[in-house]
Amino acid sequence: MADELPLLHTHVEGLDRALGGGIPKGSTILVAGTPGTMKTSLVLWMMRENARETGAKSLYVSLEQSADGLRSGAARMGMGELKESQVYILDLAQLRRGMERSETSKDWVAILLEIIKEAVNSTGYQLLAVDSLEALYALTEMQNPRREMFHFLTALKEFDLTTFAIAETSFGENRLAKWGEDFLADGILQLRQVEVGETDVQLRLRCVKMRWMNHDHNALALNHDGERFFVTHVISKKK
Repeated sequence: MADELPLLHTHVEGLDRALGGGIPKGSTILVAGTPGTMKTSLVLWMMRENARETGAKSLYVSLEQSADGLRSGAARMGMGELKESQVYILDLAQLRRGMERSETSKDWVAILLEIIKEAVNSTGYQLLAVDSLEALYALTEMQNPRREMFHFLTALKEFDLTTFAIAETSFGENRLAKWGEDFLADGILQLRQVEVGETDVQLRLRCVKMRWMNHDHNALALNHDGERFFVTHVISKKK
């Protein structure tokens, strides 16, 4: 069945194979992990590489980090300059700063959906990232968070984009997301740092689920050599 699905390639060496071929286009993927696990860099990498290889345009919606900060971080990760014609970073953090006094009174879910709708209709984006769900929680006083997140993610699916929803989990937290987004997402990529022996720390990536794909359920080591991402088998625990 995987051969019949249009797939988005991650361009992370070894990862597509582990996913069973790639990510089904049009899926909503939850990218969850503790702080410092390169969630943002990984998503930007996939967007940039797809733009370079296939011409697919991406919209990266940032609710906290500035566009300049994201571009600088991407450059340090070997991505060079992120061209706006390939990966457009929508800096809603700047908009939030301009609306500081009235920020909490706005319906940010509706604002966000309308902005995305207009951008997709005018530019024809194929990939979308929302960074982060935690920032959206903080902005919006949700009366029924689980229900409202269901409607938000359902509305995102209607744009027919491959969507990455970035979620930051707390250290020691077992839940991947706060309000059931892990159940609503089509796929989940979990990132975490694991201590190996007394001094080493390894960044691991695990595909928790990927609908319609026969994927590897085991954790892989996510590496970056200064120029590219790649996955390998995990380091065995030292004795």
